[in-house]
Amino acid sequence: MDDASMEEKRIAVTLTKQQAERLRVLGAEVDLSVGLLSRALVEHGLDNADDPEVREAISRVREADRERRRRTGARVMKARYQQQKKDDT
Repeated sequence: MDDASMEEKRIAVTLTKQQAERLRVLGAEVDLSVGLLSRALVEHGLDNADDPEVREAISRVREADRERRRRTGARVMKARYQQQKKDDT
């Protein structure tokens, strides 16, 4: 690898509690920090992005995020409606 390919960029990724725990356990099994293990898994996923299983994993994450945002929106709208009912009384 040349110097340009070794430049690093820090990003923040939100994981579920279960994903974080799975990373921690696997990291302990392979004697690697969660950060380095995450980097290895990202590299593997990127190298195999055309693999149908990787594409399916991407689709599952997309759908889970859509569902999470839908639930959040519904909860916010319900809270607004309840607050409006209180204000009207």
